[in-house]
Amino acid sequence: MPDRPSVLLVVCVAGATVLAGCGASDTTSAASGPSTLQFRLVTSSTAGPCHAPPLTSDAPGSACGESGTTTYQVGASLGQVTPTAVTYPGGTAATQVFSLELDQAGSVKLGDITSKAVGKQLAVLIDGRVFNAPTVGSPITGSSLRLATSTPAETAQVAAALHATATS
Repeated sequence: MPDRPSVLLVVCVAGATVLAGCGASDTTSAASGPSTLQFRLVTSSTAGPCHAPPLTSDAPGSACGESGTTTYQVGASLGQVTPTAVTYPGGTAATQVFSLELDQAGSVKLGDITSKAVGKQLAVLIDGRVFNAPTVGSPITGSSLRLATSTPAETAQVAAALHATATS
């Protein structure tokens, strides 16, 4: 079974941006800044060990899921979005929710990408690997995204890949 069900991509409601900062001791991003998210349509996926190198071109190709247990065949890049900040609660909880803030241009770009992908499986790549590949139910608009992880290992991978800042 592909590794994508363990991670959830959701849109923050309007008030969630304000709530994400409540009680935070440090909401700045790491010095190197958050990684860019790249979006591609999934044409197929195969369960099993993946040995493909990180996908570095915008052309169609093969990309491994974060856990290395799924190989995705993906189309050409539909675009990229770079969050302006990425934070998460930190601590030892298995489930963590990362808050990604987008600027106006990033919000518009993500809305455009997801409006063209409604009903299709859309791969979210970080550093050339598929972080998540949900089926898009409706366009994602707004200036905030939330990415949820379900295991401490996923949390560590996502925090490192996105240069996220723990707020606890």
